[in-house]
Amino acid sequence: MFYSKLELEEMADNINLNFFPERYLTPKALDAYDLLDALGCEVDWKYLSPDDSILGATFFDDGYWYIWPSGKYKSGDTYQIEFFRKGTIVINQILLDTKNQKDKASENYIVCHECAHWIKDQHFFMMHPEENVLQVCKKNNFEVTWWNGNTSDTEIIERQTNYLAAAILMPRYAVREAFLKISRYKELPDKPIEFKNYMKAWISTLSKMFGVNFNPMKYRLYDLEILSRN
Repeated sequence: MFYSKLELEEMADNINLNFFPERYLTPKALDAYDLLDALGCEVDWKYLSPDDSILGATFFDDGYWYIWPSGKYKSGDTYQIEFFRKGTIVINQILLDTKNQKDKASENYIVCHECAHWIKDQHFFMMHPEENVLQVCKKNNFEVTWWNGNTSDTEIIERQTNYLAAAILMPRYAVREAFLKISRYKELPDKPIEFKNYMKAWISTLSKMFGVNFNPMKYRLYDLEILSRN
């Protein structure tokens, strides 16, 4: 099922209001594993591919996936098939093998992306039992949030999942209030603000407030039409 951007925003609002009400209007980082727990999902960490091409998977029913011995292919490596229960979110172990803060924020975003699949796509899999029991998310699935009439159905599903994850991590009202304080605008203009190079400092500050990396915050400001894409 496809959703409008407004429906995804409202979905994210409800998630924060139900589980993390203090984040609805106030800038505060979210640990996506707390969201995963709130949703009643289980988490597991496995090497989902012999490289970093697959970053996460969500099981909407009991099922199986290929597990590799390490995150980097070595001659002679073979996969094992492992069983996962419904409601399991599997994160590529390779994300936990790196320790810097930027990678930690990326891991958090990927976990939230998988949670977003669980939030919005359960109904589709319930109504289409002939479909695969899991959603496997490749590295390039996490790159963009916008979509249009030329976007394929599969791309729309992933891009809407990115949009929902971003809206959960960076709630719209909290982002707007934080942007006004940092920019010292009294109110937001009717049209998106033209991006200027000095605004990078604002975005950097906002990203730290919400516990995300620079680019997700920048694209969130675009999606909320606070800043202009051009």
